[in-house]
Amino acid sequence: MSYQKGFISIIVLAGIVVVAIIFSFTAGYFANKQIAPWTPISHYVACTQEAKLCPDGSYVSRTEQNCEFAKCPEVNPNPTPTPSPAPTPIPNGKQISLQEGQKEGSLLVQKIYSDYVTGLNFPEYPLATTQGFPITLHIGETASNGCTITLTLISIQGNTATFTKKTYANKICPICLAKNTLIDTPNGQIPVQNLQKGMSIWSQDKFGNRISLVIIKTSKTPVPSTHQMVHIILDDKREIFASPGHPIGDGRVFNDLSVGDILNGSRIVVAEKTSYNKGYTYDILPSGDTGFYFANGILVDSTLH
Repeated sequence: MSYQKGFISIIVLAGIVVVAIIFSFTAGYFANKQIAPWTPISHYVACTQEAKLCPDGSYVSRTEQNCEFAKCPEVNPNPTPTPSPAPTPIPNGKQISLQEGQKEGSLLVQKIYSDYVTGLNFPEYPLATTQGFPITLHIGETASNGCTITLTLISIQGNTATFTKKTYANKICPICLAKNTLIDTPNGQIPVQNLQKGMSIWSQDKFGNRISLVIIKTSKTPVPSTHQMVHIILDDKREIFASPGHPIGDGRVFNDLSVGDILNGSRIVVAEKTSYNKGYTYDILPSGDTGFYFANGILVDSTLH
């Protein structure tokens, strides 16, 4: 019995020694261990949800750092202005509406599309013709009879095209001399309508010399029944009927002439507009560099250069 108590005592004592050794080792370890200093945990700062209007019209919000507003975009102090397109003027005149197959003035409309029309144009000046020439017109484009009438396409709605029609009643058109005007030739005076290409006529060179040249071109131009001629009589009895726009050898046209003016060395005693019902006017072009010839003894220029 005493043996058992002695054994238990030895075991208890051994346990105390082991615990003491473990405690001693642990205390030494922690004594030599460096512990990092305590650092406080930073707190997240929430910025208010605000927006700032910038000079260029944009907006910026606050940033997380110090909750200050972000920087606004730079604004160009001298911006280049964007040019505005110039408005398209609508021409003055009478509005005409045409559908496919209809004709007004010189224009026959054949097809109407969403933004353009096609058709035939029948010019009347300087040479009237019964043959139509193909034409395509977009908005703002114009067809003309060659002088007195224009048709400008201004809109298209469905199967109808609308034009602005302008009539120039006083416009000088490039038409020529009256029938039976006598042209000076080396073979005597010959009516203008009887002259042909290759025939000789009297002309004048740039130095004022009277010279014989040959005709290289002739024209016969239909004119409307409303056409007017300028009637000129000189004080030496020379007389001529010519279209208002026909040029004279000194740079003027017949429409420029008035009573009292000098023409070919003589004074004008009659200068008037008169109706003309002969149906055609005539012109010729001689060879050489001036285009001059003598009509009823009066020096004139050609329209056929």
